Amino acid sequence: CAQRATGPTPPPLTRTRASTLAGAITVTGPALLGADVTIKTCGGATTDAITFSGAKSTIDNANDLVLDGTAAGTASATSGAVTLGGVVGGTTALTSLTAKGSTVSLKDVTTTAAQSYTGATSTTLNGDLTSTVGGAITVTGPALLATGAITVQTAGGAATDDITFTSTINNGQALTLTAGAGDVLVSGIAGG
Repeated sequence: CAQRATGPTPPPLTRTRASTLAGAITVTGPALLGADVTIKTCGGATTDAITFSGAKSTIDNANDLVLDGTAAGTASATSGAVTLGGVVGGTTALTSLTAKGSTVSLKDVTTTAAQSYTGATSTTLNGDLTSTVGGAITVTGPALLATGAITVQTAGGAATDDITFTSTINNGQALTLTAGAGDVLVSGIAGG
């Protein structure tokens, strides 16, 4: 029951896409959100993945996006992986982004509001995470810094513009966390 969308400029995603049987959902090429969108797999195995494949698989437009590779909303080592191969919000920032699965891997992400990533095994940052107007950025589970210096920054204008890492942060890269009036909380060992 795998689903695939491919094209240089496919029509905007405007509805929930869900797979109720085993299988992956893959999008290749740029994606534009025409409305708030949820993409969900059945999440019973790591092969129930959600993938925006390759560097040209960018995601843009001011809407909420939820990517859920879990079976019942709780990420585990056997959930589907979530991989974002291209820049998210690089042309037009998303409103918010939520991603959860066995692993989460992403490039640069820009939203105007909150970002939430839950990787039971790991969340791999291959670029910066930025919230430009207001909202927290939360990484639940172990975090891996994959490439070069990485910046995580909220708008910082309100006490709720927090940055939270609930577990360890590893790999030999520089990490800058800027939350302004918000709090920065790192609950695990960094660089251990």
